[in-house]
Amino acid sequence: MTGRSIVVVDPHSAGQGIAPAFARRGVDTIAVLTAGRPSPWLAPTWNPDDHTEVHVLHDLDELAAKLAVHDPIAVVAGAETGVETAETLSELLAPGRSNVLTLSSARSDKWQMAVALRTAGVPHLRQISSDRADEVAGWLRREGLENSAIVLKSQKCGGAGDVFVAEPGEDWQAKFHRILGRVNKRNVRNDKVLVQELAVGTEYEVDTYSIDGEHGLVAVWRYAKERRGDRLGIYLSNTLVESDDPVVGVLSDYVREVLDATGVRNGPAHVAVMVTPGGPRLIEIGARLADAGQQELALLGTGENQITRMVRHRLDGDSVRRYSRRQHVKSVYVSSPAAGELGNSVRFDELASLLPSYRSDALAYREGSMVPRTDDLWTSLGSVVLASTDADQLERDVAVVREIEAGLIVV
Repeated sequence: MTGRSIVVVDPHSAGQGIAPAFARRGVDTIAVLTAGRPSPWLAPTWNPDDHTEVHVLHDLDELAAKLAVHDPIAVVAGAETGVETAETLSELLAPGRSNVLTLSSARSDKWQMAVALRTAGVPHLRQISSDRADEVAGWLRREGLENSAIVLKSQKCGGAGDVFVAEPGEDWQAKFHRILGRVNKRNVRNDKVLVQELAVGTEYEVDTYSIDGEHGLVAVWRYAKERRGDRLGIYLSNTLVESDDPVVGVLSDYVREVLDATGVRNGPAHVAVMVTPGGPRLIEIGARLADAGQQELALLGTGENQITRMVRHRLDGDSVRRYSRRQHVKSVYVSSPAAGELGNSVRFDELASLLPSYRSDALAYREGSMVPRTDDLWTSLGSVVLASTDADQLERDVAVVREIEAGLIVV
C-alpha cells in the first residue's frame, strides 16, 4: 500500500468530481466499473486518468479481495449505477462506513421507498406496484381514486423519464402498458409499473450529507415544472432556497425521517419532496451525489457541496452542518416545443455578454441542430446557470433567457 485511497464505483456524472477533490488532499482514487463501459450519456464524464487503478466488476468477492490490500478509507458511489455495488463492497471492505445494506432497495426502487416509509410510519403517497392492469383497477376502486388524477411511472428511472399523468376519464391502461416492459433511460426493463395519487404542491430537492446517522443539509432547491399533455415534469428552473426560509425547517424534519426510514447513515443523498396541503410527501430518494449540475450550483450558492463535505467527512472526521446561502443561484432549463431542426438560436452564443448573472451553460444544441421535443429532463435542450447577489438582476436575466426560448424556431 502506497498511501491512503478511496474506492469510487462508477465515477461518472457528478462522481467525476470525487477523484480530483481527494487528489488535492493526497488521496488516491481506485475506480470500479459495474460495466465494461459506461452508458452513452455517462461516457463523456468518464476520466480514467484520474484513477490509480481501474477494475471492472465480475466477481464481487474476488474484487473485494483485490481492493482489501489498499485498506481504503471508504467505498462510495459516483453515479446511480454504482450505488448498490458500492454499498455491498463497503460492507465487505469497511463495515459500518456506508448505509444499512438490508434497505438498499429502498434507496433505488420507488416502490420499496414507499414500503420503507410505511413501515416506519412516515407520511407518503398512496401507490401500488403491479404488472397487472386489473390489479391496479381494483386498487383504484378500493382507494377511491377512480375519479382522481393519477401518475404512472417506472420504478427505477430518473429525470422524469417514463412518467405520465392520467386525468379522470382518461385511458390510464394505455399509459400503463406503454411503460410496462420498456427498457428505460437507465437501461433497466420496467417489469412493473408504479401507480400513485397525483401529488399537488411545490416540489423541492433536498441535498444532504450524513455521518453515522446524523443528517445535515447541503442545499435546498425549489423546482418549477410544468406539464405538457400527459407528460409530467418538464423542468423550467431550479432555485436555491435561503436556509432560513420556513419551508426549509419543514423539509428538514421530514427528510430526516425519510433518510432514517430508508437506511441512509453515511454519505450524500438527494431527496425530492412535494410540499402538499397535507404536508411533505416523498417523490423519490437517491443515496448518492446529486447530479453534476447540482454540485456546481451548490458551490456557487453556498461555497460548498456534497463532494467537499465528503472529503471533510472521510479525511477530517467533520460533523454535519447546515448550509448558508451566499448568493442567489438559479438554473434555467430550455425546452423545445417539437422535434425538428433548430433555428433562430444564435443568441445562445451571446449569453455571457447578454446576462450579467451568467455563470455557465449546458446547451448542447446550436443553430441547425436536430432537436427532440422536450418531454422530460433527458430531452431538455439544456440549461443556463445564473448567480448573483442581486436577486432582481437574476430575474431580469431569466426573462432574457425566456425571450430567446420563445423565439426558437423548430421545423
